[in-house]
Amino acid sequence: MLSKGSKEEILDQVAKRAGDQEELLINCAQGTLAALQEEFNLGEGGDALKAATFMPGLVSRKQTCGAVIGGLMALGLAYGRNKPPDSESNTPEAKEKAFKLKEKAWRFCEAFEKEFGSTMCGDIRPKIMGREYNTMDPKEIQKFLEDDGAKKCRVPPEKAARIAASIMLEK
Repeated sequence: MLSKGSKEEILDQVAKRAGDQEELLINCAQGTLAALQEEFNLGEGGDALKAATFMPGLVSRKQTCGAVIGGLMALGLAYGRNKPPDSESNTPEAKEKAFKLKEKAWRFCEAFEKEFGSTMCGDIRPKIMGREYNTMDPKEIQKFLEDDGAKKCRVPPEKAARIAASIMLEK
């Protein structure tokens, strides 16, 4: 639905939407992806959003931040292949195009890492929250929520959505 307004207004809107979705879903991958899908008409939720279900911190293992995964999934929906490579994709032109698309994902990850010092949930969340939480422990989940974790964890999806949207808005 590409919002109307200046590039900065669009980036602000998609970032806010990602943060709002994070607070609602408490799932940074889905929040980031949903905001970008809506803004850039990348399909309606569906299978992609469903696939992002277990991605926050890669199944709560403190690995890759779900906001990074959601942003990469959106870039994949915008620019990726929709079928396996074939003989047509084995040309120098096709390889150059594939490299340019991969470069978008690289820049996204580099920009996110510059913002947070890492792409790893286990590094980012303690900086945001002041401590780590074992989100596989129901008592720790409750403590996370009591400590306003859903609101504090808006920041990575907001930044990821802004970075990915900025890349998608390039000419």
